[in-house]
Amino acid sequence: MERRTFLKQAALGTAAVAASVTVGAPAVIASTKKIRWKATSFWNPKVKIMFDGVKQFCQDVKEMSDGQLDIKMYGGGELVPPFGAFDAVSQGTMQMGTGSPYFWASNSTAFNWFGSLPFGMNAQSVNAWFYEGNGMNLMNELYSQFNLVPMVVGNSGVQMGGWYRKKINSVEDLKGLKMRIGSIAGKVLSELGVTTVMLPPAEIFPSLERGVVDAAEFVGPVHDILLGLYKVAPYYYTPGWHEFGPVLDVFCNKAAYDELPKHLQKILHIAAANTNIRTLAAFDAQSGVALDTLVKEHGVKVEVYPDDVIEKVKAVAKEVIEEEAKKDPFAMKVHEDYKAFQAKTAVWGQMSEKVYWNIMT
Repeated sequence: MERRTFLKQAALGTAAVAASVTVGAPAVIASTKKIRWKATSFWNPKVKIMFDGVKQFCQDVKEMSDGQLDIKMYGGGELVPPFGAFDAVSQGTMQMGTGSPYFWASNSTAFNWFGSLPFGMNAQSVNAWFYEGNGMNLMNELYSQFNLVPMVVGNSGVQMGGWYRKKINSVEDLKGLKMRIGSIAGKVLSELGVTTVMLPPAEIFPSLERGVVDAAEFVGPVHDILLGLYKVAPYYYTPGWHEFGPVLDVFCNKAAYDELPKHLQKILHIAAANTNIRTLAAFDAQSGVALDTLVKEHGVKVEVYPDDVIEKVKAVAKEVIEEEAKKDPFAMKVHEDYKAFQAKTAVWGQMSEKVYWNIMT
Protein backbone atom coordinates (compact mmCIF):
# COMPACT_ATOMS: atom_id res chain seq x y z
CA MET A 1 0.00 0.00 0.00
CA GLU A 2 1.35 3.45 -0.91
CA ARG A 3 2.25 5.79 1.98
CA ARG A 4 -0.26 8.41 0.84
CA THR A 5 -3.12 5.87 0.70
CA PHE A 6 -2.20 4.40 4.07
CA LEU A 7 -2.09 7.78 5.84
CA LYS A 8 -5.39 8.87 4.38
CA GLN A 9 -7.20 5.60 5.14
CA ALA A 10 -5.79 5.48 8.67
CA ALA A 11 -6.93 9.02 9.41
CA LEU A 12 -10.36 8.57 7.85
CA GLY A 13 -10.83 5.39 9.84
CA THR A 14 -9.93 7.16 13.06
CA ALA A 15 -12.25 10.03 12.23
CA ALA A 16 -15.16 7.73 11.33
CA VAL A 17 -14.90 5.71 14.54
CA ALA A 18 -14.64 8.85 16.67
CA ALA A 19 -17.63 10.42 14.92
CA SER A 20 -19.87 7.35 15.24
CA VAL A 21 -19.15 6.96 18.94
CA THR A 22 -19.09 10.51 20.22
CA VAL A 23 -21.40 12.63 18.08
CA GLY A 24 -24.72 12.47 16.31
CA ALA A 25 -25.33 12.81 12.59
CA PRO A 26 -25.82 16.62 12.54
CA ALA A 27 -22.47 17.12 14.29
CA VAL A 28 -20.73 14.83 11.79
CA ILE A 29 -22.02 16.95 8.92
CA ALA A 30 -20.99 20.17 10.66
CA SER A 31 -17.49 18.87 11.37
CA THR A 32 -16.68 18.45 7.68
CA LYS A 33 -16.33 22.19 7.01
CA LYS A 34 -13.04 23.23 5.40
CA ILE A 35 -10.49 24.82 7.71
CA ARG A 36 -7.60 26.91 6.41
CA TRP A 37 -4.50 27.61 8.49
CA LYS A 38 -1.38 29.65 7.85
CA ALA A 39 1.96 28.41 9.17
CA THR A 40 5.29 30.22 9.44
CA SER A 41 8.70 28.63 9.81
CA PHE A 42 12.06 29.62 11.19
CA TRP A 43 13.50 27.73 8.23
CA ASN A 44 13.62 28.93 4.65
CA PRO A 45 13.27 26.54 1.66
CA LYS A 46 17.08 26.22 1.32
CA VAL A 47 17.17 24.35 4.62
CA LYS A 48 15.90 21.31 2.81
CA ILE A 49 15.20 18.56 5.31
CA MET A 50 13.72 20.81 7.99
CA PHE A 51 11.58 22.91 5.65
CA ASP A 52 10.57 20.04 3.37
CA GLY A 53 9.73 17.84 6.35
CA VAL A 54 7.21 20.29 7.76
CA LYS A 55 5.87 21.02 4.27
CA GLN A 56 5.24 17.28 3.90
CA PHE A 57 3.64 17.29 7.36
CA CYS A 58 1.15 19.89 6.09
CA GLN A 59 0.47 17.80 2.99
CA ASP A 60 -0.05 14.67 5.08
CA VAL A 61 -2.54 16.49 7.30
CA LYS A 62 -4.47 17.63 4.25
CA GLU A 63 -4.58 14.12 2.77
CA MET A 64 -5.38 12.40 6.06
CA SER A 65 -8.26 14.80 6.67
CA ASP A 66 -9.48 14.45 3.07
CA GLY A 67 -8.86 18.16 2.59
CA GLN A 68 -10.73 19.25 5.70
CA LEU A 69 -7.64 20.86 7.27
CA ASP A 70 -5.40 22.69 4.81
CA ILE A 71 -2.23 24.32 6.16
CA LYS A 72 -0.35 26.79 3.97
CA MET A 73 3.35 26.84 4.82
CA TYR A 74 5.51 30.00 4.57
CA GLY A 75 9.27 30.09 4.93
CA GLY A 76 11.12 32.24 7.45
CA GLY A 77 11.04 35.86 6.33
CA GLU A 78 8.15 35.49 3.86
CA LEU A 79 5.46 36.76 6.22
CA VAL A 80 7.24 36.72 9.56
CA PRO A 81 10.95 37.06 10.46
CA PRO A 82 12.51 33.68 11.34
CA PHE A 83 12.75 34.39 15.06
CA GLY A 84 9.25 35.90 15.04
CA ALA A 85 7.46 32.61 14.42
CA PHE A 86 6.90 31.89 18.10
CA ASP A 87 5.26 35.25 18.89
CA ALA A 88 3.20 35.24 15.69
CA VAL A 89 1.56 31.94 16.64
CA SER A 90 1.33 32.70 20.35
CA GLN A 91 -0.53 35.93 19.56
CA GLY A 92 -2.80 34.29 16.99
CA THR A 93 -1.47 36.08 13.90
CA MET A 94 -0.65 32.64 12.46
CA GLN A 95 -2.19 29.31 13.42
CA MET A 96 1.02 27.25 13.31
CA GLY A 97 4.78 27.71 13.52
CA THR A 98 7.89 25.58 13.41
CA GLY A 99 11.57 25.73 14.34
CA SER A 100 13.48 24.25 17.26
CA PRO A 101 12.47 24.75 20.91
CA TYR A 102 15.72 26.36 21.98
CA PHE A 103 15.11 29.19 19.48
CA TRP A 104 12.39 30.39 21.86
CA ALA A 105 14.57 30.38 24.99
CA SER A 106 14.31 34.17 25.36
CA ASN A 107 10.78 33.49 26.63
CA SER A 108 11.97 30.91 29.17
CA THR A 109 15.29 29.15 29.55
CA ALA A 110 13.31 25.91 29.99
CA PHE A 111 12.89 25.73 26.21
CA ASN A 112 16.56 24.74 25.97
CA TRP A 113 15.90 21.32 27.47
CA PHE A 114 13.36 20.51 24.77
CA GLY A 115 15.67 21.67 21.96
CA SER A 116 19.19 20.60 22.74
CA LEU A 117 21.68 20.68 25.58
CA PRO A 118 25.46 20.43 25.37
CA PHE A 119 26.36 16.79 26.03
CA GLY A 120 22.65 16.01 26.25
CA MET A 121 20.69 13.03 25.02
CA ASN A 122 20.97 11.76 21.45
CA ALA A 123 17.98 11.43 19.11
CA GLN A 124 17.12 7.91 20.21
CA SER A 125 17.13 8.78 23.90
CA VAL A 126 15.35 12.10 23.54
CA ASN A 127 12.55 10.44 21.55
CA ALA A 128 12.25 7.88 24.34
CA TRP A 129 11.95 10.76 26.82
CA PHE A 130 9.17 12.38 24.79
CA TYR A 131 7.16 9.26 23.99
CA GLU A 132 7.84 6.95 26.95
CA GLY A 133 9.05 9.35 29.63
CA ASN A 134 7.72 12.65 30.93
CA GLY A 135 9.18 14.84 28.16
CA MET A 136 5.98 15.44 26.19
CA ASN A 137 3.96 16.23 29.31
CA LEU A 138 6.54 18.79 30.41
CA MET A 139 6.74 20.25 26.91
CA ASN A 140 2.97 20.71 26.84
CA GLU A 141 3.08 22.36 30.24
CA LEU A 142 5.70 24.87 29.11
CA TYR A 143 4.18 25.76 25.73
CA SER A 144 0.70 26.14 27.24
CA GLN A 145 2.03 29.12 29.22
CA PHE A 146 2.36 30.87 25.86
CA ASN A 147 -0.99 29.84 24.39
CA LEU A 148 0.59 27.06 22.31
CA VAL A 149 0.19 23.33 21.70
CA PRO A 150 3.54 21.71 20.73
CA MET A 151 4.47 18.61 18.76
CA VAL A 152 7.83 17.02 17.95
CA VAL A 153 8.43 16.77 14.20
CA GLY A 154 12.05 15.81 13.84
CA ASN A 155 15.61 15.42 15.00
CA SER A 156 18.83 15.84 13.04
CA GLY A 157 20.79 13.37 15.14
CA VAL A 158 24.36 14.22 16.14
CA GLN A 159 25.49 17.42 14.44
CA MET A 160 28.92 18.62 13.39
CA GLY A 161 30.91 20.95 15.62
CA GLY A 162 31.17 23.86 13.21
CA TRP A 163 33.22 25.58 10.51
CA TYR A 164 36.38 27.52 11.41
CA ARG A 165 38.55 29.85 9.43
CA LYS A 166 41.57 28.73 11.44
CA LYS A 167 42.62 25.46 13.05
CA ILE A 168 41.83 24.84 16.72
CA ASN A 169 44.78 23.21 18.48
CA SER A 170 43.89 23.96 22.09
CA VAL A 171 41.46 25.79 24.37
CA GLU A 172 43.60 28.91 23.99
CA ASP A 173 42.77 29.06 20.30
CA LEU A 174 39.12 29.67 21.14
CA LYS A 175 39.82 32.94 22.93
CA GLY A 176 38.92 35.98 20.91
CA LEU A 177 36.94 34.10 18.27
CA LYS A 178 33.58 35.35 17.05
CA MET A 179 31.23 32.43 16.40
CA ARG A 180 27.70 31.84 15.19
CA ILE A 181 26.29 29.55 17.87
CA GLY A 182 23.31 30.04 20.14
CA SER A 183 21.52 28.98 23.25
CA ILE A 184 23.31 27.39 26.20
CA ALA A 185 26.19 26.28 23.96
CA GLY A 186 26.86 29.93 23.18
CA LYS A 187 27.01 30.70 26.90
CA VAL A 188 29.46 27.85 27.40
CA LEU A 189 31.82 29.18 24.75
CA SER A 190 31.43 32.72 26.10
CA GLU A 191 32.97 31.45 29.33
CA LEU A 192 36.00 30.40 27.27
CA GLY A 193 36.48 33.80 25.67
CA VAL A 194 34.38 33.34 22.51
CA THR A 195 32.07 36.13 21.37
CA THR A 196 28.88 34.38 20.27
CA VAL A 197 25.95 35.46 18.12
CA MET A 198 22.86 33.68 16.82
CA LEU A 199 22.15 34.29 13.12
CA PRO A 200 19.36 32.94 10.89
CA PRO A 201 20.51 30.55 8.13
CA ALA A 202 20.54 33.16 5.35
CA GLU A 203 23.06 35.33 7.21
CA ILE A 204 25.64 32.66 8.07
CA PHE A 205 27.54 32.52 4.77
CA PRO A 206 27.89 36.30 4.25
CA SER A 207 28.92 36.75 7.90
CA LEU A 208 31.71 34.17 7.52
CA GLU A 209 32.72 35.57 4.15
CA ARG A 210 33.04 39.15 5.44
CA GLY A 211 34.75 38.13 8.67
CA VAL A 212 31.85 39.24 10.85
CA VAL A 213 32.29 35.84 12.48
CA ASP A 214 35.36 33.56 12.51
CA ALA A 215 33.41 30.34 12.94
CA ALA A 216 29.87 29.05 12.65
CA GLU A 217 27.91 25.95 13.43
CA PHE A 218 24.68 25.17 11.64
CA VAL A 219 23.54 21.57 11.30
CA GLY A 220 25.63 19.05 9.42
CA PRO A 221 26.87 18.09 5.96
CA VAL A 222 23.49 18.04 4.20
CA HIS A 223 22.62 21.64 4.95
CA ASP A 224 26.12 23.04 5.36
CA ILE A 225 26.96 22.09 1.77
CA LEU A 226 23.79 23.81 0.54
CA LEU A 227 24.80 27.01 2.30
CA GLY A 228 28.28 26.79 0.77
CA LEU A 229 30.05 27.17 4.10
CA TYR A 230 33.04 25.16 2.84
CA LYS A 231 33.87 28.06 0.51
CA VAL A 232 34.63 30.46 3.37
CA ALA A 233 35.86 28.26 6.24
CA PRO A 234 38.15 25.30 5.45
CA TYR A 235 38.15 23.50 8.82
CA TYR A 236 35.12 21.36 9.68
CA TYR A 237 35.08 20.13 13.27
CA THR A 238 33.52 17.17 15.01
CA PRO A 239 31.87 16.21 17.34
CA GLY A 240 28.87 18.51 17.65
CA TRP A 241 29.06 18.45 21.45
CA HIS A 242 26.48 21.20 21.62
CA GLU A 243 23.75 19.23 19.79
CA PHE A 244 23.77 15.45 20.04
CA GLY A 245 20.01 15.18 19.52
CA PRO A 246 18.44 18.54 18.59
CA VAL A 247 14.66 18.53 18.37
CA LEU A 248 12.45 20.22 15.76
CA ASP A 249 9.05 21.46 16.83
CA VAL A 250 5.67 22.41 15.42
CA PHE A 251 3.39 24.47 17.60
CA CYS A 252 -0.24 25.47 17.13
CA ASN A 253 -2.08 28.46 18.50
CA LYS A 254 -4.05 26.93 21.36
CA ALA A 255 -7.33 28.69 20.55
CA ALA A 256 -7.13 27.55 16.92
CA TYR A 257 -6.21 24.02 18.01
CA ASP A 258 -9.06 23.84 20.54
CA GLU A 259 -11.55 24.82 17.82
CA LEU A 260 -10.61 21.78 15.74
CA PRO A 261 -12.76 18.65 15.89
CA LYS A 262 -11.10 15.91 17.92
CA HIS A 263 -10.30 13.80 14.88
CA LEU A 264 -8.35 16.68 13.28
CA GLN A 265 -6.39 17.20 16.48
CA LYS A 266 -5.52 13.50 16.41
CA ILE A 267 -4.46 13.74 12.77
CA LEU A 268 -2.02 16.54 13.64
CA HIS A 269 -0.35 14.39 16.29
CA ILE A 270 -0.19 11.29 14.08
CA ALA A 271 1.31 13.30 11.21
CA ALA A 272 3.83 14.89 13.58
CA ALA A 273 5.03 11.51 14.87
CA ASN A 274 5.39 10.28 11.29
CA THR A 275 7.37 13.39 10.32
CA ASN A 276 9.60 12.95 13.35
CA ILE A 277 10.62 9.46 12.22
CA ARG A 278 11.09 10.42 8.59
CA THR A 279 13.14 13.55 9.36
CA LEU A 280 15.72 11.62 11.36
CA ALA A 281 15.73 8.95 8.64
CA ALA A 282 16.43 11.61 6.01
CA PHE A 283 19.41 12.93 7.98
CA ASP A 284 20.79 9.43 8.50
CA ALA A 285 20.36 8.60 4.82
CA GLN A 286 21.87 11.79 3.40
CA SER A 287 24.57 12.95 5.81
CA GLY A 288 27.25 10.42 4.88
CA VAL A 289 26.88 11.13 1.17
CA ALA A 290 27.09 14.88 1.74
CA LEU A 291 30.15 14.54 3.97
CA ASP A 292 31.86 12.41 1.35
CA THR A 293 31.18 15.10 -1.25
CA LEU A 294 32.59 17.83 0.98
CA VAL A 295 35.81 15.91 1.53
CA LYS A 296 36.40 14.41 -1.91
CA GLU A 297 35.05 17.13 -4.18
CA HIS A 298 35.61 20.28 -2.16
CA GLY A 299 38.73 19.40 -0.21
CA VAL A 300 37.22 20.05 3.21
CA LYS A 301 39.46 19.16 6.15
CA VAL A 302 37.47 17.28 8.79
CA GLU A 303 39.11 17.82 12.17
CA VAL A 304 38.42 16.33 15.60
CA TYR A 305 38.40 18.72 18.51
CA PRO A 306 41.49 18.19 20.71
CA ASP A 307 40.86 16.25 23.91
CA ASP A 308 41.61 19.25 26.12
CA VAL A 309 38.97 21.30 24.29
CA ILE A 310 36.27 18.64 24.77
CA GLU A 311 37.22 18.12 28.43
CA LYS A 312 37.12 21.84 29.18
CA VAL A 313 33.91 22.47 27.25
CA LYS A 314 32.21 19.54 29.00
CA ALA A 315 33.19 20.78 32.45
CA VAL A 316 32.04 24.33 31.74
CA ALA A 317 28.82 23.07 30.14
CA LYS A 318 27.87 21.18 33.29
CA GLU A 319 28.26 24.35 35.36
CA VAL A 320 26.40 26.57 32.89
CA ILE A 321 23.47 24.15 32.60
CA GLU A 322 23.09 23.99 36.36
CA GLU A 323 23.13 27.79 36.57
CA GLU A 324 20.54 28.08 33.81
CA ALA A 325 18.24 25.64 35.58
CA LYS A 326 18.38 27.73 38.76
CA LYS A 327 17.01 30.77 36.92
CA ASP A 328 13.52 29.32 36.60
CA PRO A 329 11.67 26.85 38.89
CA PHE A 330 10.08 25.16 35.89
CA ALA A 331 13.44 24.86 34.16
CA MET A 332 14.79 23.15 37.27
CA LYS A 333 11.81 20.77 37.23
CA VAL A 334 12.54 19.86 33.62
CA HIS A 335 16.27 19.64 34.26
CA GLU A 336 15.88 17.12 37.07
CA ASP A 337 13.55 14.96 34.97
CA TYR A 338 15.86 15.20 31.93
CA LYS A 339 18.95 14.24 33.94
CA ALA A 340 17.25 11.26 35.52
CA PHE A 341 16.01 9.96 32.17
CA GLN A 342 19.39 10.48 30.52
CA ALA A 343 21.08 8.47 33.25
CA LYS A 344 18.50 5.69 32.89
CA THR A 345 18.87 5.37 29.12
CA ALA A 346 22.66 5.54 29.38
CA VAL A 347 22.65 2.17 31.15
CA TRP A 348 21.30 0.46 28.04
CA GLY A 349 23.14 2.71 25.61
CA GLN A 350 26.47 1.61 27.06
CA MET A 351 25.51 -2.02 26.48
CA SER A 352 23.93 -1.57 23.07
CA GLU A 353 24.77 1.40 20.84
CA LYS A 354 28.29 1.87 22.19
CA VAL A 355 29.10 -1.82 21.81
CA TYR A 356 27.60 -1.87 18.31
CA TRP A 357 29.76 0.99 17.03
CA ASN A 358 32.88 -0.34 18.73
CA ILE A 359 32.40 -3.61 16.87
CA MET A 360 31.48 -2.04 13.53
CA THR A 361 34.31 0.51 13.32
